[in-house]
Amino acid sequence: MGVSFIPADEVMEPVVASPGFEGFEKRLEVEFWDPLGFANPSGLRAIPRNEIDTMLSAAECTIVSALSNSQFDSYVLSESSLFVYPSKIVIKTCGTTQLLKAIPLLLKSASFISLEACRCKYSRGTFIFPSAQPSPYGNFNEEVVILEKYFGHLGNGGKACVMSDASKMHNWHVYVAASEVAPLSSETYTMEMCMTQLDRSSAALFYKSPFYRSAADMTLLSGIRNLLPHSEICDFAFDPCGYSMNSVEGNAHSTIHITPEDGFSYASFETMGYSPSMLDLGSLVDRVLGCFKPAVFSISLSTAGLCHSQDAGSWGVPVCPRGYVCSGTTRHEMPGGSFVVYHTYTRILGGDSTVMPLALFPALEKVASNGYKSKNSEASLKPFLYGVQPLRESGGAEVIGPTARDMDSFIRKKIQSTGREDAFYVLDLATVTRLWKIWKSAMPRVHPFYAVKCNPDPQLLSMLAALGAGFDVASKAELEAVTQLGVAPRNIIFANPCKLPSHITEAAKAGVVYTTFDSEGELYKLKKYHPQAEVLLRFRADDTGARCPLGVKYGAEWDECYHLLEVAKTLGIKVAGVAFHVGSGASDVNAFAEGIKAARKLFDMAESLGLPRMTMLDIGGGFVSDGGAGVKFAAAAYEIGNALEEHFPRETMADVRIIGEPGRFFAEEAFSLAVLVFGCRVRRREEGNKTVVEYWINDGIYGSMNCLLYDHATLSVRALPVASSGGGSSGSSSGSDCESSSEDEEDDAPLLDVELHPSIIFGPTCDGLDTVLSDVWLPRLQCGDWLVFPRMGAYTKSAGSSFNGFAVPDATFYVHCGAAPEM
Repeated sequence: MGVSFIPADEVMEPVVASPGFEGFEKRLEVEFWDPLGFANPSGLRAIPRNEIDTMLSAAECTIVSALSNSQFDSYVLSESSLFVYPSKIVIKTCGTTQLLKAIPLLLKSASFISLEACRCKYSRGTFIFPSAQPSPYGNFNEEVVILEKYFGHLGNGGKACVMSDASKMHNWHVYVAASEVAPLSSETYTMEMCMTQLDRSSAALFYKSPFYRSAADMTLLSGIRNLLPHSEICDFAFDPCGYSMNSVEGNAHSTIHITPEDGFSYASFETMGYSPSMLDLGSLVDRVLGCFKPAVFSISLSTAGLCHSQDAGSWGVPVCPRGYVCSGTTRHEMPGGSFVVYHTYTRILGGDSTVMPLALFPALEKVASNGYKSKNSEASLKPFLYGVQPLRESGGAEVIGPTARDMDSFIRKKIQSTGREDAFYVLDLATVTRLWKIWKSAMPRVHPFYAVKCNPDPQLLSMLAALGAGFDVASKAELEAVTQLGVAPRNIIFANPCKLPSHITEAAKAGVVYTTFDSEGELYKLKKYHPQAEVLLRFRADDTGARCPLGVKYGAEWDECYHLLEVAKTLGIKVAGVAFHVGSGASDVNAFAEGIKAARKLFDMAESLGLPRMTMLDIGGGFVSDGGAGVKFAAAAYEIGNALEEHFPRETMADVRIIGEPGRFFAEEAFSLAVLVFGCRVRRREEGNKTVVEYWINDGIYGSMNCLLYDHATLSVRALPVASSGGGSSGSSSGSDCESSSEDEEDDAPLLDVELHPSIIFGPTCDGLDTVLSDVWLPRLQCGDWLVFPRMGAYTKSAGSSFNGFAVPDATFYVHCGAAPEM
């Protein structure tokens, strides 16, 4: 029976003295069955205590306290914990213990009561001090060899893998083997957290003081008692520091082990046996983090037995704790139909890249591949998270590589296969999905309502709808574009504070009730045309350095707000909440925090007027993905999270729905624009006698590049030789004023070591204003070559015109950069 194995990261080195205590545990879980029906009804609980002591002695640990109930026995060990169920045993040992030496003694004791092993799971993190581990524990390959010796006969052999980035501290080593003959046990869910770099004040609670701090004191003062409040706890305090705890509750257990010393501080938390209906995973993780406040932590979620995705509840939803970003997430299906998903998290310090955690069951993410064709079906909009392309048209999206060169190769092939001359866009669906994961990981309390005005591409809207986004619309046309996708009315906000009467009527027909206002006149319009509207008072909260300030046009001044709330009350219009917008492309992270602070004051102001309690906060837009001009998203998310917790704490404001209006965050990076070079001219500048090459392209200031005027964008560009590489296109020409470059260059050859020339890029219209870039360095191109402009999704084609008869590009092709989507 060969083991399926992914190589581990450690290289075995000679054992050396450890500079600190090793907190990361080795964990062994072995499940048994009775093939002949002769076993003692108590199962493994019938193993004599002296045999258990001998087994633990081989692993180099001893029992220090015990706690049992009618269903299983638990033991706190000198080096972690032991749990004995009738058909299952779990042993966790830390330090330099030799856990695998307990296996033959365990199997021997089980055989005496007619039990045979039918499943084994071994797991551990990456050690803080790997060189201090005795053989074979410094090398996962060698551990697997031993595990295969005892359990490799089960099923088709074991499966071993190292989850997460093997170069990082927090990764997860797991081995699972399972019999195909033994009946599957009932479903079991296990969660394990490993936390390092604990908050010093939190860690200090686990030292004995001169006046003696008992284990019970530590349990109470740290908040551990409140983690699972109905469980019975057996705790133990070590001298001079350190703490262990086991709890029992029905058929479920939890355990905590803490090494508080600075420099190698560590805490672990585990639960096993709780069903998703009994325990909300996200809330539990938040409570655990509140006890220890680690800088870095990981979560392993695993299943065994007859688990089903539809029963997973909150355990099948990605975990996104506030104040942290997910830095890695991996999932594997293991033998016996079990799953393991592993996430690593770091505290947000600003600027970190993030990913969205994977769900426990892949089935929870899957959606029908035929897209979202049903206009009004709520089921058709069931959110999903990973790699699925909700294309509403036939043909789908092409999977390509993740680099700019892969994108250029796709564009070149598209040009050559279609012979097209018109400029076109390419939308990378993988970027949209990645940005969605980042948002949900960094700001789980803020539901994104995409600002349609930024880019109304129907496939982008469809993708975001499928992901579960809401939408910010500002006109009847935008409203229709969203409602045609079947988006629920409660996930739409008409966020234009001053609306045409016919547009208000259309919103009322569609059942869209949420809208913003900032004037008394708007309230009278709403009373006449949409009396059921639920309004949000938009107040002015400017970031003066934003790329596009909005306060000069929208947002009630502070001294106007009280009167506006009075008018709404008099008219009988429901005030659902408040809204603000710091400006598009925000530059000051504090602007969001100040806006949230002011919003809370308006909540209190409305309450003082006797208005019903507000239940909605709209923090607007201004968000930029990494690489865009503006405040870093991670920094903004961190400040927003802190401000929300201060002014809208979950404990007292849980009923307040918090939304944002991101536009460019999702759109800007996802689109690239390909344009044809249809004219070129070489001129010499008098200053320095320099040669300047001028190019004409088939899109410009009056088209997609209007973003230079209206959005204050900064463009970048790269050359894409097509005609000059021998590929040709319908737009190619050999005009006399076009300089030709080498024709023996391969289609996909990168432009390395190619001489660059100062260049000017003009748009196609007759207006001299239509100058796209006036000082850019490019290789020598000819007519029929192309240029690629990345990050062209925000306020580009949505604001273009057909001046001079040159239309905005209307063609968009769809790709999925990176791996193929998981269906």
